[in-house]
Amino acid sequence: MQKKLILLLAFMVLVAVFALQNSVEVDLKLWFWSIRTSMVLILILTFATGALAGILFSLPGWSKKSKTEDPKPSEEPEEQVSVEEKRAGKDPEFEDVNK
Repeated sequence: MQKKLILLLAFMVLVAVFALQNSVEVDLKLWFWSIRTSMVLILILTFATGALAGILFSLPGWSKKSKTEDPKPSEEPEEQVSVEEKRAGKDPEFEDVNK
């Protein structure tokens, strides 16, 4: 918990330094449209837009992954067979039914 807090504080300090060093105003132009704003605002909005696009584009993959997994876990837990038992021929999957 404390390690996460320290990392969060360090990240916040880096963002503050980044904002202070990139506070110069710039003109953003697209065809006939123009706006004057700070560079840090443009950079943060661009980053946020890219992160949101990445999340949205990965959602179909997440839903496919959850559909392929068994939605209902089996009622009886499977027995765990150790490697030594498998080598010794004690794997219940391969038991001799003719005994």
